[in-house]
Amino acid sequence: MKKFRVNRSLVLALLLCAGTSALVLADIRPEQVRFEKGRNGATLKGSIKGDEIVDYRLRATAGQILDVNLQANNRSAYFNVLPPDDETALFVGSVSGNSFIGALPRDGEYTVRVYLMRDAARRNESARYTVNFTMASSRAVSGTAAANPPAIYDASGKIRCAAGKPPLDQWCDFRVVRHLASGSAQIWIAHNSGTPRHRVLHYAGKRFTTDDGAGISAKRQDDNWLVSVGGQALYLIPDALIHGG
Repeated sequence: MKKFRVNRSLVLALLLCAGTSALVLADIRPEQVRFEKGRNGATLKGSIKGDEIVDYRLRATAGQILDVNLQANNRSAYFNVLPPDDETALFVGSVSGNSFIGALPRDGEYTVRVYLMRDAARRNESARYTVNFTMASSRAVSGTAAANPPAIYDASGKIRCAAGKPPLDQWCDFRVVRHLASGSAQIWIAHNSGTPRHRVLHYAGKRFTTDDGAGISAKRQDDNWLVSVGGQALYLIPDALIHGG
């Protein structure tokens, strides 16, 4: 009978992409993420080699904002975000990068899975990394996309804005919740009219995303970001709004 050798790294890569629960060939090490009393974030360091995986687990409630940032000395190190009791990833790092920020869909224990890409695992490479976790409380983010801005926030004021195209001839109210450990933020911007009444912009890893799924582009303009959303709104967002100062 002809024998077949199982390529563990190849199977691992397929499992990670497919989101299956049958990660029986991988060396998975679970770790619980705990925030110190009075803090909404944690920074953990670790290492992986070959097809090792670390599953960081943390409990959350629906509507909370999870912010994860990974820094590693190997460019093949990534993380996925998995919802409770489900191997279908909410976020795949090898596709979207090493920064995630988003509202969590339901209560339960979420998994942040750190791993090496297939080729690096096959070569038995290693990676040392630091991963930052921040969780905004449900009070701080009460009402994301089309609802009300948060009652608890880090700063508020007005930014220059326009309906669609320049010039930036209007002023829009904003509120911002900052996550300084990872350099990310959520920004609620009030519209003078239209739906949604408020738009939420998420900033992480020098990228902007939206809760309402609108197409978005951003470019630098001096010490600001010029952000266009869906060709229908234009915002000038200062660096100081995001990072403080």
